[in-house]
Amino acid sequence: MEMEKEKANMVKTFKTTPFERRTLQEKLEVKELGPDQPDITSQQSTDRGRRYTLSFSRTWFSKKALLTACSKPNVLFCFPCLLFQTSGSDTAWIQTGMTDLKHFSEKAKKHEQTRIHMENAMRLAMFGRVNISAQLDEGYRIGIHKHDAEGDENSHILSKITDCVKFCGAFELALRGHDESESSENPSIFRGLVDFVASLDAVLHEHLESATVFKGTSKTVQNELLDCMLSVLREYIIEEIRSADFVSIQGDETKDISTYCQLVLVICYIDEAHDVQERFFEFIPLRSATADSIATALLDRLSSILPDDQKSKLPGI
Repeated sequence: MEMEKEKANMVKTFKTTPFERRTLQEKLEVKELGPDQPDITSQQSTDRGRRYTLSFSRTWFSKKALLTACSKPNVLFCFPCLLFQTSGSDTAWIQTGMTDLKHFSEKAKKHEQTRIHMENAMRLAMFGRVNISAQLDEGYRIGIHKHDAEGDENSHILSKITDCVKFCGAFELALRGHDESESSENPSIFRGLVDFVASLDAVLHEHLESATVFKGTSKTVQNELLDCMLSVLREYIIEEIRSADFVSIQGDETKDISTYCQLVLVICYIDEAHDVQERFFEFIPLRSATADSIATALLDRLSSILPDDQKSKLPGI
């Protein structure tokens, strides 16, 4: 008699080659084949001296789709639990096999309700499918890449607008004109310069044409850019001052357009190249134009600019 050919999903094959030791292709083949469901012969049993026969109905295979069996010996197993061999599983369903046909129905129902069985059934159902976490990682990576690309584009646009502001400042040109509207026939030099740069730069041109929230040409943006430039320049001047051997200051009280008292602070020093630098630093608000008020404001400001060894040379610090 020709021996039955072993199939990858037969219970006895898992004794020699457990599921976890098989290749991915072999595991996918096992999942595709599903649980092996051979014929189970009847069992002879004795109860109170009476002998009777217990038969296994094949309808159980349709009722319990994850049920598998081994015909020699006549035992039943849980297919997903047999594959994954999770610690804590009932050994009757993964090692020795279920032989108690008399109480099979209630034991099968109890096993199906266990957390381990449900987890193994889910693992088998999801095995070989696209990894959800991998999809989330890919989506996250795409989102980061898109965010970085948008950030690079925004930085490029802002750098061009900043260059226009710096150009106007270098040549002492007014940033704003009398009519800054889109339909103006005589816009400011800044607006004209931005339009000229946009004609040479496709990214800036596209931004100016399509932007609805932030264009970067408003007076608010201009003022913020000027404040940022001033902050960077002050930090640069302070670094040079703190490394200079000789520093002198010039101060002059003046009033702004609203007649508010303020002190003009100019700092002179010799830089590392031994060149004399004369830098306008800032306007310092004054409470009044008296000598005491000017001296107090000047010394307070210098105390935060000069290093400790230079502060000691100033009177009152």
